[in-house]
Amino acid sequence: MAARFPEGNQVQLRPRKGHDMTWSCDKHGEPIAFYCKKHGLPVCDRCAIKEHCQKPCELDDIEDVIFERRKKLDEKRPKIQELQKQMKALDLKIKTALTSGDTNLQTVNNNIQASYHNKIKSVEEKEDRMIRVINEEADEEIKRVNEKREKRIKNCTTEREKEQNIIKNKEAKLLSDAKKITKIISKKIKDLTIKSQHVINTIKNIESNITRINQHDETLVNEASQVLASINENLSLNVHQDVSDCLDLIESEVERVKFVEGEVCGEYYGKIDGYIGKWELAKSIHIPSVVDEPCVFGLVSEDEICVQDRDNNDMYVTNISTQHTEKVIDGGVLITSCAPIDSNVIVCGKMRGYCTGDRLEGHITLYDRQWKVIRDITIPRNGISMSVYVDVDRDGMIIAAQWNQSNIYIINPADDKIVNTITMQGKVVWGEIHALSSGDIVVKTSYHNEYTVISRSGEEKAFIHCDEWDWSECRVDKLTDTLYIVYWDEPRMTYAVDQVSRDGIIQARRIVEYVESDRTRFISPCLVTPSGNLVVCDGDKFLLYKKTFVL
Repeated sequence: MAARFPEGNQVQLRPRKGHDMTWSCDKHGEPIAFYCKKHGLPVCDRCAIKEHCQKPCELDDIEDVIFERRKKLDEKRPKIQELQKQMKALDLKIKTALTSGDTNLQTVNNNIQASYHNKIKSVEEKEDRMIRVINEEADEEIKRVNEKREKRIKNCTTEREKEQNIIKNKEAKLLSDAKKITKIISKKIKDLTIKSQHVINTIKNIESNITRINQHDETLVNEASQVLASINENLSLNVHQDVSDCLDLIESEVERVKFVEGEVCGEYYGKIDGYIGKWELAKSIHIPSVVDEPCVFGLVSEDEICVQDRDNNDMYVTNISTQHTEKVIDGGVLITSCAPIDSNVIVCGKMRGYCTGDRLEGHITLYDRQWKVIRDITIPRNGISMSVYVDVDRDGMIIAAQWNQSNIYIINPADDKIVNTITMQGKVVWGEIHALSSGDIVVKTSYHNEYTVISRSGEEKAFIHCDEWDWSECRVDKLTDTLYIVYWDEPRMTYAVDQVSRDGIIQARRIVEYVESDRTRFISPCLVTPSGNLVVCDGDKFLLYKKTFVL
């Protein structure tokens, strides 16, 4: 006997129109008529009367439930279609970014190969000319000169091969660096492509599920909630914007990569630069204990660091490649600065005792590569300070200035004559001076944290300053004119290096950080090798850093 509805809780049953007769109650075999919202179940008339007629059960007509859920699914279609459009555009953007990166890096590779091809050709032509001269001389005195001629030809061939090998090795290194950058970019874009494709596949699966569950009312009712949840979850993920932003970053960083080449003190150098990158420690070089209180002044070649023992003023040179340290000068005066003029001559600025007269004698000295004195150069004396700072400009001229004075002298090392005097307006030299490849000069114009870029006419081109640069020292990359400023970072109790453009823009903070030992009382500058490596001194070691491309 059928159960009766309790008084006051009877459900009004309606016949279904357009009822799917294939969907019936598993228990009674009758057509599904209602949907119990409390239990989340589709039920027939008998189920509704017997088991779901009282609260908290709440019955909805199955037709209304089907209509409502189909409507919700249909409402999601425009969003899905719009996301598909976006993902198609993103896929095109990925391909464009990959093509753009490949094109730019191929240009870098072509520039490297073209540059070094010309250098090798130039070496060959130079050596061929020398061989022709040798042959002409040998023809005049064949019997006496023949043996000498053959020996010289052999030496020339050996020297040519040596120079070619050096150039080829440099070229190979740069091409290897370019290849590493290409691999980093390719991997990043590949990862983004996989991420994008995953979203595309997910959307396809969602569409397939929607189509499938729409075919039968039972499947629609039972699985619609899960499909809707999946749609909401995937639409909430902003994958499109994330991947697009990453692609923009990649394109921006790739465009910064460039091949830089030029001469530094008569020597040719080339490197891949332009990007900020990351500086990684490549080598640590121990400073022998015989150097009691090391103080670094500069590089005299790609591999040679000039360091003085401030305890007794002995001068040493440490070779970065061999890691060998050699004493080159016994005692003597304090060195303020040093720079190579060419492969044969080094100039040093010095600090000496007080002197009289209107000339500073012995404050600038030229040395040969064996550190034998060639001669001293004099400049006008102004004031009582006896410290002179020097550097070498792009033309091989010496730039020199006396501490606490406003004049900077341009000196021809061939005859020691002052060819130009630059006078700064309203400022004086408070330490180091550095020549830029543009011809401008960077001058330290305060005791701690101020640098000024001036033209050859004394005009101020840029003012470089940061309150955090306490006890700072500056050095310049001669190929790119990038400044590297090392300073004492009081809050962190470490030394740090900032990268700054010649226009005074701080491009990167704390690219290198290190703790200095108690072995020295003097801050040592962050040296920049012509090939672009950085060298700092923590008092116990020289730390060599190389830049790597990162995304």
